This record gives sequence, structure tokens and C-alpha cells, in this order.
Amino acid sequence: MRQRERGRPLAPGEVARTRLALVAFSVVFLALVALAPPQVRAGGGEPVAGRFLPGPATVPGRPLQTAAITDATGALVVAWIQREGSGSRAVDRLYAARFAGGAWRLLGGMLNEDAWHNASRLQAARGPEGEPWLGWAEDAGSAHVDSTLLSRWDGAGWSDPARFALRRNLSDAGKASAFAVLPDGQPLMLWTNLGYPGAAASVVQAYTREGRSWNTRSTPLNVRLQDAASWPCAAVTPDGTSFAVWLEGDGATSQVYAARRAPGGAWRRLGSALNVHPRTYTAGCALQVTARGQPVVAWLEDRNGTEQVFVKRWTGRVWQALGESLNARSGQPAERPALALDQSGDPVVAWAEGTEGRRQVYARRWTGERWRLLSGAALSRDPRHDAHSPSVTLTPSGGAFVVWAEGPSIQVRSFSAEARASRARP
Repeated sequence: MRQRERGRPLAPGEVARTRLALVAFSVVFLALVALAPPQVRAGGGEPVAGRFLPGPATVPGRPLQTAAITDATGALVVAWIQREGSGSRAVDRLYAARFAGGAWRLLGGMLNEDAWHNASRLQAARGPEGEPWLGWAEDAGSAHVDSTLLSRWDGAGWSDPARFALRRNLSDAGKASAFAVLPDGQPLMLWTNLGYPGAAASVVQAYTREGRSWNTRSTPLNVRLQDAASWPCAAVTPDGTSFAVWLEGDGATSQVYAARRAPGGAWRRLGSALNVHPRTYTAGCALQVTARGQPVVAWLEDRNGTEQVFVKRWTGRVWQALGESLNARSGQPAERPALALDQSGDPVVAWAEGTEGRRQVYARRWTGERWRLLSGAALSRDPRHDAHSPSVTLTPSGGAFVVWAEGPSIQVRSFSAEARASRARP
């Protein structure tokens, strides 16, 4: 549009052309706005819808489980178990990769102790130097020994999983365990034991290292030895304070309990049961602890016949509920949640929701006042694929990575730290 000379009024024809140009500009601008993706932005930064990262390249196989952690540099490390082969030759194998500089690097090859034993119960934790640790179980499907294995990445390779292996006969192995890493670089193991003397059912025990072996003589964490304890979760703070969460009941109904142990002290229970509704069905839990020693727990609990995700935080005196159920779709069951905390101690929770074969992955972030649904919808890339086994981890600046298995691949979605204060749909 031609600028008028300073001080000279526009001629009638110029006025008409100017008005026509402004109308045309407005029409084009509104059309572009209508066509633009409806992404909510957080503080003018990255859309809270986040962005997909390329998934780690895998050998042929179908992913079954994921575990994610950020290392000392803030780089994303993803481990996954995938099924390779078919029929009687199918085997579940473990791999890990690191994402940095926009590319994935495989960390070692196949990580199974025995290439023909099935890996399961995958977990990841960060060591005192920020190094990634992996924990998993391994058996041959027909073997009479259940092996819980741990391995540490030192920047060049994974430690021998046999070094911290805990092997038990299947007659007393509860097929559930959890681990965390103490400040001295030694692991803490929470073990479900089916053969504890005097117990009516399974117990959860905390094992630590004694020289080159595990000290398995600890007193059970159970509130009552007449009830079955299972589904343990473990966490450790930089000063060496240990935390444990577990479920205890008869299977059909159970309570969610937590305990803490100061360095050199005894385990002491934190408050009463966490359940929203006492003595109802509960399942898979997740535990993280803030730098100030404040545990946060997520778990599944039945409500009106549907498993829903709930989160509570220990205030120092009582368990405080962070909002209500996190489920995104009414009537759809949730699966075991994953949990991470930012530098402020606020949680990000990811979970799968729906029936097997039609599950979708969701994630919410606590803003300090309420939950925000990341992306405002399911995170899954293709709703036609079954999405499951999510994991979540945060960078030192508060950015979030959500990782999950979807169809034949592993999906990764990143969110900026600004998404914490976004105006995404709650």
C-alpha cells in the first residue's frame, strides 16, 4: 500500500483502495487463524501440546514395557522390553538408548543376563552421581528361580547384572520388587517374600547390601503379618533417608501404606492408609520424594467399578490429596501410573487408560493448585494403536518427557517447563 505524503490528505480513490486492502488483510488473517492448529501456549513459549521426538530405533520386536530417566546432564535415557520372535521361540529382551543432540545412541546391545530368559518388571532410577540404573526380573518361564537384576551405566557400559542379583526360589519369590540407590552407590531393594516364617501370606522386606551379598534378615514392613503385602515402591533422598510404599490386604481389598527410615534407624510408618476409600481395591503405585524429603504417591483405586488414579503428598503430619481422580474419560479404567517431581516438588503423572487393545496414554501436571492435562487430550500418536506402559521423567529445568509403547514402536513426547503454568484444559 502506497504511503501518503506527510500532510497531504488521501484522495477519494485512495481512501476506497485503502479500505479494500484493510478488508482483504482482515479476511486473510482470520482465515489463517481458523486454519491454524488450536494449540494453547504457555507463557508465549512452546505449545503445551508438546512435540513428538523420534523414538529410539529398535531391532524388530513389539515393545511391552518402558522406563525413562534423565541422567546427570539432563539427557533422556529410555529402556524398554520388547518381544522378539513368535510361538515357542518368543523371548522378551531388554534394551536402552540415550537421546542427546537430536539423535539416539543405543547403550550397549541386548541387556538380558541370559538372551533366552524373559525380562520383565522393568524399572529405572538415578544414582547419586546422576547415573542411570535399571532394574528388571528375568526367568526362563519354566525355571524354578526368579532373578531380580540391577545394572548401572557408567558412561561407557553397563555393570554386570550378576553383581547385585537377588535370586530366589519361586516358592518364596513374590514376583514383585522395587529398588532405589543409596548415597554410597549401593542399592536398596524392597522384596516381596512368600516364605517368611510366621506370616500368613506375602510380606515386603527391605534388603540392603552387606559386603558382596544381600542382608535378607530384615523385619517385614507389613502392618499385619496376617495380611498379604505386595506392589512395593522405593525411593531415597540425598541424605540417605529411605522411603517405601506398598499395598496390604487380601487381594480383593487392600490399604496403601508408606514408611520412612532415617540413616541407621528403623522403619516407621507415615500416617494412616492413603486410600481415598479405606479397604477397597487398590493396585500399582508410584513413589517419588522431593529434595526436602517429602514423599508423593500415586496409585490406582477402585471407584464405582473403575480403577482410577489418585495422588497424595505427605505434609509432615498427614497425607494431603492433590485434587480428585486424574482419569480423563469417565468409566475407563486406568493402569499403573508413572510419577516424576519437578524442582518445586510438584508431580507429573502419566498413565494408560481404557481396555486392552484400545488404551490411550494421558499425562497431567500439578500446577500447585490443580491438575493440567498435558496436550488437552490423549498423548498417543495414532488412536488406532493400543498405547500402554507409559513412563515420565523431568529435566533439571522442569521440562517433561513422556514415553510409552504404542503398536510396534516407542513414542516420546516432550513438554517445556512452561507447560506447568499453562492454560490447558484441566
